[in-house]
Amino acid sequence: MYWDVALWSAGIWAILSLAAGQLTEQEKSTIVDMHNKLRSQVQPSAAFMQKVVWDETLRVVAEAYAAKCIWDHNPDLQKLTLGENLYLTTGPFNATAATVSWFEENVDYNYENKFCPEDKMCGHYTQMVWADTNRIGCATHFCDTVEGLGFSKSTLLVCDYYPQGNVPGHFPYVSGEPCSKCPENLPVCEEEICVRENLFHPSEEPDVTEDPTVLPERSRWTTEPVDFPREPTRVPDKVDETGMKKTTKQMSHGSKMESVTSHLLMLIVLALVL
Repeated sequence: MYWDVALWSAGIWAILSLAAGQLTEQEKSTIVDMHNKLRSQVQPSAAFMQKVVWDETLRVVAEAYAAKCIWDHNPDLQKLTLGENLYLTTGPFNATAATVSWFEENVDYNYENKFCPEDKMCGHYTQMVWADTNRIGCATHFCDTVEGLGFSKSTLLVCDYYPQGNVPGHFPYVSGEPCSKCPENLPVCEEEICVRENLFHPSEEPDVTEDPTVLPERSRWTTEPVDFPREPTRVPDKVDETGMKKTTKQMSHGSKMESVTSHLLMLIVLALVL
């Protein structure tokens, strides 16, 4: 009986790990769409802001690092000239909540003097709205434990950006009338974002596999290891008996992940019964 229970628990854990560790196509679209929607809503408005698109090369980089389950940024970012945002939740993963949590850092960021208070985190927001960034690739991994945090059974989201943002001394974007400074290669204004006439024309797409230039020193907001909850996981939270915030579970209706999990659980039940 004990081994049956152990086998059942192991099977459930394996299935949940597999299901929670992969972004669905809908979640990928949500992440990209939310980035573009929020990039178009920056205040002050952006005279130049370009659309970001999904990049599979960046997704592979993010996936490899997410699997390490480390609550700190990828040490190879400088070599790869990539930006990166992290998000962690102990509840069901919600792509919208993750992107909104990064954008909400704007309340602590002063655009006029490029200032973020020492006790606040702004780097996820500034990377998210960095005007020159036009590629994003993300991955999740369901972690048994997370190095650098006392969390267990958590979903870690890693998003990598190209070109990287948060260059010291630079504004994330140039303020002004939306689309008033769109360059010649991005002449169309679409929902206050500068886009190409044919955004997905292969000959116009930048190649992120080319040897990158040296990444300028990244800002303090995204490079220094910090104690939770300085790295933002701004979903509803509660404090446990140790004083550490833990994210509460969130409802996610109609996700492919939930559907896959329920079917796999049913198969295990049938297998054990038979």
